[in-house]
Amino acid sequence: MKHLRKELRFHTESESEVVNITRSVEAAVFESGVADGFALVYPMHTSSTVYVSDSDSSLTEDLADLLSDLVPESRPYRHNVTDSKENASAHLKAVLTGHAVTLPITNGRLDLGTYQTVYYFELDGRREKEVIVKILGE
Repeated sequence: MKHLRKELRFHTESESEVVNITRSVEAAVFESGVADGFALVYPMHTSSTVYVSDSDSSLTEDLADLLSDLVPESRPYRHNVTDSKENASAHLKAVLTGHAVTLPITNGRLDLGTYQTVYYFELDGRREKEVIVKILGE
């Protein structure tokens, strides 16, 4: 069985930022030489998430707005008392969106639909973050 562990690094400029990482994941799949298998795309932080959605950028904005409505920053979260970063809302938004994705690989390529895009969603940014891409297969 072939495998590859690839680390993607991001330095986001804003606290909340969505980054299209589809090409970076595709490059890792190509580098792995795996023809059929899976790619796990896993953020190494609990205040960020990876998800698959339509390539229309208005959806990324809608998701950010929805999460802000569901998890307002102004609420008195207990975590903000126990952690000096006061980033409870970022952690909760990440839990709501799911943490990581597992993507199928067929014939050496990500098996994505026509408009499916892989996004990294930073929810507590302005610093360096990592995403692990772990590829397994034949």
